Amino acid sequence: KAHYDEFIKTNEPEPQIHARHILLENEDDAKAVIAELDGGADFVELAKEKSTGPSGPNGGDLGFFNRGDMVAPFADAAFAMDVGSYSKEPVQTQFGWHVIMVEEKKDGVQPSLEEVHQQMASELSQKAVEELIEELRSGAEVVNNAEAPAADDAAETPKE
Repeated sequence: KAHYDEFIKTNEPEPQIHARHILLENEDDAKAVIAELDGGADFVELAKEKSTGPSGPNGGDLGFFNRGDMVAPFADAAFAMDVGSYSKEPVQTQFGWHVIMVEEKKDGVQPSLEEVHQQMASELSQKAVEELIEELRSGAEVVNNAEAPAADDAAETPKE
């Protein structure tokens, strides 16, 4: 519980965003989709029809995510946008060209102790083992016997 309390004090919850995207292979295709959106086309239908990404059949829905969950160019663009808007310029990442629409933004929430209990128990166990090993090493005397030949081996030669 003390470890959890310290975690909560030192880790601010991250804001989250709910977005959709249409992934395209080139900039011209992305610009064409933006032109269709400017003309009143439905984002969800365009995503289903044109997106090359795995979220396409779901209308490009990515659900809620933190900034660190997405590659930087995508996250930077999405988090800078207003709710209900779509990107007016295509966003390039290593996956292709994206047209992004922001559905919703919300403040992040801290995880409950139950949600992070297993992770924190592992961290504390690992720390305890590391401290024990360091304590044992600091009090140990290490002798390297590999460099000195054994006393009876040095004088003997193989016999036939």
